[in-house]
Amino acid sequence: MRDHRPQAALDLLEKGLAGQVRQRAHALSQLNDQVKTLLPPHSAKHCRVANFRDGILVLECGSSSWANRLNFDRQVLLSSLRKSTLPSLMTIEIKVNPELAKREVEEQKAKEFKEKTPPVSPVAAEYLKAIAQSAPEKIRKKLEAIAALADKT
Repeated sequence: MRDHRPQAALDLLEKGLAGQVRQRAHALSQLNDQVKTLLPPHSAKHCRVANFRDGILVLECGSSSWANRLNFDRQVLLSSLRKSTLPSLMTIEIKVNPELAKREVEEQKAKEFKEKTPPVSPVAAEYLKAIAQSAPEKIRKKLEAIAALADKT
């Protein structure tokens, strides 16, 4: 006979395929963090863990030049990972994924844009100050704090 009692949505998600996918993604994310700590800093920025299955660790990098650099560090990384976290690791494959390089460039542009652009424009700050004059005390303080962000740049 089936059990028709209500179950928590989180329990249903964790037990199903979505839960397995989430757990796998979390495990790969942790492995990615460990690999990046073992690699030289300049190489760690340009690669990520793509997969780990059947004793094979797959690393992705943005270009073939970074793949060559990672090949130089492959044996050191292999022995370090075997000692610390993955004793079943047999080999490391390095693949080139150009999308990874494109994303790095886009993230850099977004970071530069964010640094150049103030969070609140001076005109918006003036409007916020005008609204704050007629707002209750608690809201007035918050609006003035937001308007002060325009003055920090």
